[in-house]
Amino acid sequence: MQFCRTGVEASKAERNEAPVPFEKDSASENTVMHCLVGGAHAFILRISSFFGLAPLRFEPRCNGFTVSISNAMCIYGYVLVTILVFSTIFGLVAEINVGIELSVRMSSRMSQVVSTCDVLVVVVTAGAGVYGAPKRMRNMLKFMESIASVDHSIGAHYSRRTERKLCAILLAILIFFSILIADDFCFYALQAAKYGRQWNVVINYLGFYLLWCVAMILELQFAFTALSVRARFQAVNDALALTAKIVSAPVRKINDPPPLNVLAIRVASTEPRRCASVGLLVDTLHEQDQGVIIRNTVTGEPRLVVPPCEAIRKLACLHGALCDIVQALNRSYGLPLILILISTLLHLIVTPYFLIMEIIVSTNRIHFLVLQFLWCATHMLRMFVVVEPCHYTISEGKRTEELVCRLMRSAPSSGTLPSRLEVFSRQLLLQSIAYSPMGMCTLDRPLVASVLGAVTTYLVILIQFQRYDT
Repeated sequence: MQFCRTGVEASKAERNEAPVPFEKDSASENTVMHCLVGGAHAFILRISSFFGLAPLRFEPRCNGFTVSISNAMCIYGYVLVTILVFSTIFGLVAEINVGIELSVRMSSRMSQVVSTCDVLVVVVTAGAGVYGAPKRMRNMLKFMESIASVDHSIGAHYSRRTERKLCAILLAILIFFSILIADDFCFYALQAAKYGRQWNVVINYLGFYLLWCVAMILELQFAFTALSVRARFQAVNDALALTAKIVSAPVRKINDPPPLNVLAIRVASTEPRRCASVGLLVDTLHEQDQGVIIRNTVTGEPRLVVPPCEAIRKLACLHGALCDIVQALNRSYGLPLILILISTLLHLIVTPYFLIMEIIVSTNRIHFLVLQFLWCATHMLRMFVVVEPCHYTISEGKRTEELVCRLMRSAPSSGTLPSRLEVFSRQLLLQSIAYSPMGMCTLDRPLVASVLGAVTTYLVILIQFQRYDT
C-alpha cells in the first residue's frame, strides 16, 4: 500500500517542512498512527477499504484524507470475507451435487476437478488478503517514516498530471476487469436459463465473483506499493549519478527528478509528542543531517547542496532504509503473494484448458471462446502486474552497484570519499534488493518463463487424460 500527497500544495509543503518521524520507544509501540493521502493512492485505498483490504478510517483534509487503522473497518472486512467464503463454498458444493448433466461450468468429471481448484484458490487468496489486512496496514504506517525521509532528502516533487495518469490507469484496469467479470457472470446465467437454473447459478457463484474482485484489488495494491518503492530507488540513483558527475565519473545522462506521487511525505502519530530525529535503519542521521541532498535551481536543474563524501554517506543511509522497506514488504505480503502466484499458475492452466476443449468439441459458442481468450490475457496481465514492478526495482539495485563502481574507479585515492564508497559497496553486498515472498521464489522476469513452461507441461497432461462425456 502506498500513501501520497498531491498537487501544488504538497510540493510547497515538501520544500518547507521536514518529515515528522516516529519514536521507537515501547510506550509508542501501540500508538495509533495516521498519515495524509490523496490522488491515486487515496482512490485505491478507498476501493480496498470497500472490499476489506484496507481497514482504515478516512478523515477529509484540504489536501486529501488523513487515514488511520479503524477497528470497525477490521470487523467489516472479517464479516464480509467470511460471508463470501462460506457462500462460495456452499455454492460450489451445490453445483457439484447438481451433476454434470445440468451444471453449466462442470460438464465433465475433469472439469469438475478443474473448476473446484479454480474456485478454492480464489477463496484462499481473497481470505488471506482480507484477514491479514490490519497487520499489513499497521506495518505500512510504521515504515512510512523512512519513505518520508527519502522524499525530503532527495527533493521529491509532485504533479497533478502524474496523479491524473495514475488514476486513469487504475480506473481503466478496474473497468476492464469489472466488465469481464460481469460478462462472464451473465454468460453462465444465460446458459443456465436453458435448464431453468439461472437464479441458482446466480446465487451459487455470486460470492465467487466478488472474491475475484478482492483478489484483483489485492494485486493492484501490492503493485502500487512496489512501484512507489522503485521510484525512490530511482531517485536515489539519480542523486548518486549527480554525485558521480561532480567527481568526474562518466555516467549516462542524468534524469530529471521523477514526480513521486504514491507515498506520503508526512507521517505522524495521533498523540502529541516531542520531535525526534529521523532514525534510518542502516545509519543514524543526527538532527543536523535532516537537510536535503538535492535541490532544483531556478532553471530546474538538480544541484547537490552537500559535499560529495557527505552525499554518499546520506545516500547509503537512504538506500539501506529502502532495502529494509523491501524486506518489510516481503514479510507483509509474503503469504498473499505466494497464493497469488499459485492462483495465476492454476488459472493459466485452467483457462486455456477450457478454451482448447471448446475448440475441440466445436459447439460453436463464439461468446465462450472470446471470454476464455480474454481471461487468458487477463491472467497474463495479472502475472506481469505482480512481477514487473519487482523486476524494475531489482534493475535499480543493479544500477546502484554500477554507479558505486564508477565512483570508486574515479574517486581520488586519499580522503574521506574512498572510505565512504567502500562502506557503501559493502552495504550493497550485504543488502540485496529482491522481492522473495516467504523465500520460495524471486519475483523477476525469469519467473514468468518458468510459469509458462509449467503451464505448457500441465496443459499437455490434462488434454491427454481428458475423457469426453457423450
